[in-house]
Amino acid sequence: MGAAKSAELFDFLTRLASVAPHDRAMPDAGKRYSRWFYEYLHSVGVEHCNFGGFELAAASKGEVVEFNGTRLPSAFIEEFTHDLAQDDYVLLKAQTLSPARPFASFDVGLRFLDEVEAFNPASRHVQAECARHGIGDGVAMIGNAPMAPGAQDARFFGFVFANREADGGAVARERFAELQVASFALLDRMMPRLHATVDGFGYDLSCRQRDILGMLAAGAQRQEIAHRFDIAVPTVDAHLAVLRRKLGAQTLAEAVAKGYLYGIL
Repeated sequence: MGAAKSAELFDFLTRLASVAPHDRAMPDAGKRYSRWFYEYLHSVGVEHCNFGGFELAAASKGEVVEFNGTRLPSAFIEEFTHDLAQDDYVLLKAQTLSPARPFASFDVGLRFLDEVEAFNPASRHVQAECARHGIGDGVAMIGNAPMAPGAQDARFFGFVFANREADGGAVARERFAELQVASFALLDRMMPRLHATVDGFGYDLSCRQRDILGMLAAGAQRQEIAHRFDIAVPTVDAHLAVLRRKLGAQTLAEAVAKGYLYGIL
C-alpha cells in the first residue's frame, strides 16, 4: 500500500478514533461515520458503496430493512428493498458462508452476469438493475455478524464497492485490501446500528430510560432505582415496561442484552 493510500486511510481511521466513547451511541453518530466513510471512498476513486446488515430467513431469501449506507436513488432503494432483495446475488451469497468460512469477497457487475445467473437465475435481472443505477462493476464482501438475542435467522453484513464504468471495478480491486481495513473499522463503530436497523430499534430512549437501563445493567433492583431517582416503585415499573417495549425485549435481562448490542451501554 503506497504512501498516498496510507495517508487517506489514516485520515479516515483517525476520524473514527476521535469520537469519544460516550458519543458513539448518539443519534447522529452513525451519519457521521457514514459521511466520513464516503469521503474516504471518493478520495481513493470508489464512486459507489452500499453497506448494511441483513438476514437470511428460513426460506433462504434476503431481507434488508434499509441500507445503513448508500448513494443510490431512494426510489430504486425502495424498489430493491421490497421487490428485488430476495433474489440479490450479494445477499444470497451469504448462504455459502459457514463457521469455518465466515467471510467472502467476490466480483459483481455486468461482466459477471453469467456467473450470477449460474448461481441463481433470478439474480441476473437484479444485478442488471443495480448496474443500471450505478453499480456497474466492482467487488462485494460479506460476513457473519454476531447474532442478536432471540434472533431466529442468520444475520450478516455486506459491502459492495463499485464504479459506474464497465471496468470501474479495477479501482476497488486494486484497493481492496485497504477497503477491507476501512470497512472493518467502520463496522467496529456501526455494528450496533446495523443490528438496530434490522431489529427496527430507533434509539428513541429518553435520558431517564437510558439511566435506568444503565442501573439495570449494573445489577440494581427496582427499589434501588426508585431511591436513586426519587420516584415511586410503580413509576419505575412503568419505565421498565417502556424499556421492554422499545427494545423489543420479553424480559429485563433481554433488554440489558440489547442495550449492549445496540451500543447504548
